[in-house]
Amino acid sequence: EQGGPEVLDGRLRGAVVTTPVWTPERWQEEVRQGLVSLRELDPALATRMVYGADEVGRLSFGLITHQPPGLPQLSDAVAIVRAEREHDGTWILLLTLDDARFSEVFMRLCSHVHSKVSQSETEAAGLATAMECFAEWRQLFQASKKRVLSLEECRGLFAELDFGFNVLSQRVGPSVVVEGWQGPYGSDQDFQFLDVHYEVKSRHATTHALRIASEYQLDGDNIILVCVEVADSAKALPGFISLTDLVAQSKGLVALDGGDVEVFDSALDELGFDPSEEVYRQTYFSSRGLDYYAVDDQFPRITPRTVAPGVSGVKYRLDLTALDEFAIDGETALSPMK
Repeated sequence: EQGGPEVLDGRLRGAVVTTPVWTPERWQEEVRQGLVSLRELDPALATRMVYGADEVGRLSFGLITHQPPGLPQLSDAVAIVRAEREHDGTWILLLTLDDARFSEVFMRLCSHVHSKVSQSETEAAGLATAMECFAEWRQLFQASKKRVLSLEECRGLFAELDFGFNVLSQRVGPSVVVEGWQGPYGSDQDFQFLDVHYEVKSRHATTHALRIASEYQLDGDNIILVCVEVADSAKALPGFISLTDLVAQSKGLVALDGGDVEVFDSALDELGFDPSEEVYRQTYFSSRGLDYYAVDDQFPRITPRTVAPGVSGVKYRLDLTALDEFAIDGETALSPMK
């Protein structure tokens, strides 16, 4: 996820050069003339974007943001680097084309992202739009990712939907929630907003620890860890609902609120969830309560800054009994959402 020293010390760490009106054709011509740096497309945009090439002429396109971006997946032909720029603390998500045979397609992708992101009024909206664009292009060229989710994955999806569309939406509305639902696209936290990020975990009543997927999942400021106690049953008991019905219910709330149901469906596609699968009607879930924890500097977590250089892909468990002093109530947890 972090680029090598030659990337961090060169193109990613330094300032970028601003240029006038941009077109993919001019980009290609500049590379032919020897462009070996990153240039900014339009500094007036809410979401900063850069383009350029490296020392061997590989096309590069990226976004610069104040919040850590997710890690989209496209194909083996595109290398994707996410790194923190040390000189100002911002982050860059940089896509570099490894296979020159796909130069025209890559430029069309970047042009599409530029066109869509340029219409966004905030950085958070622009980043979300870019992630949706990457997901759409990946889906266009790849076979369907739909599959049967495991029971654990179903619990996790239930927890996200329950918190997002039954709790958080009561404060800001389902249309806002669906735009902030970035976990399916590879973002480090499930729900990302301008002033707060929410990472949602499901657990059984007897669970004593939470699984943390990477050193990035709890890295950053203004993170709230949401723990949803989820019960499941093979029978339709009172207070229980199937995942199929909860998905339909959540999608209906988005539609009634005037939100983008295509964004909701896109998130499910990224997870591989197929609502027509009969298996999702055969297990029922119920939320038995939510606990909230403020992830601050004293919170027990592993981050990229606390691991040794060269170490990545860290997975670990958090003992719930060690989190009591960081517990906050629901009103405090949701208060950043205006």
